[in-house]
Amino acid sequence: MTYGKQQRDNENADLIKGVWSDSYRFYLKYHGRPMEPGAWQEATKDFAEIMKKYNGAPVCGRVMLAAFAQLEEETR
Repeated sequence: MTYGKQQRDNENADLIKGVWSDSYRFYLKYHGRPMEPGAWQEATKDFAEIMKKYNGAPVCGRVMLAAFAQLEEETR
């Protein structure tokens, strides 16, 4: 394995670990809370901050959308 590939692999692993951790903390923060309009606004703001942290990485968007969708489902 070349150094460049190993470095990219390590960076990708760090990205995934960070996204998973942040999305799980996001989920835990809102899980079980009544989602009134203000709470949804707060969740949307937190979502945007996490996306910004990872520079809009597509994997971050997909994982965060899954967490958000799960929270929506739980409020039905």
